Amino acid sequence: MMKRLLIACCCLLFLITARAQKDPEFPKGWVLYLEAHQGIATNFKYTPDLYVGGLQLSPQVTVIESHLRLGASAGLLFTNKKLSGTFGPKLSYKLTTMNLKQFGSLLNLQIEAEHLWGTEKQKLIGGGIKAEIGQLLMTGLTIHREYQFNYWWFQWSFGFNLAHKKKGPPVDPLQ
Repeated sequence: MMKRLLIACCCLLFLITARAQKDPEFPKGWVLYLEAHQGIATNFKYTPDLYVGGLQLSPQVTVIESHLRLGASAGLLFTNKKLSGTFGPKLSYKLTTMNLKQFGSLLNLQIEAEHLWGTEKQKLIGGGIKAEIGQLLMTGLTIHREYQFNYWWFQWSFGFNLAHKKKGPPVDPLQ
């Protein structure tokens, strides 16, 4: 009973802080990132490491403004001399916003978690840390555990928000 009460209090505190924050990052609405990624898959044994690369489309909607996005991923993947597809759910939680005093927010750092299933029987769970720059570009590092075939995947990615909305005319920051 005490454990449930503690979890409920933590959730309530999280929701209150989510409402109180005036942060321009993770605004209400959708993002649609097209990401290119590459890296290695290894089982930390004497077998050679495999190259992993591909393209991934990730639509996400903000469910808690300034904090949390929920979405999905679908993509093409090249590894072990085979082309395959992956798909699955994705969750992004904003850690912090980096502001330039008079110019506003520059980027946000976020933790991402996802579970992917592949057309070649791959099963991946993992995530990473990413930087979203100007709500237009994204880059980051991810680690996934491929638990069907006992591999670890280490990847770097770079993406572009296809659903980016242009902002109004620039405001003079010196006024």
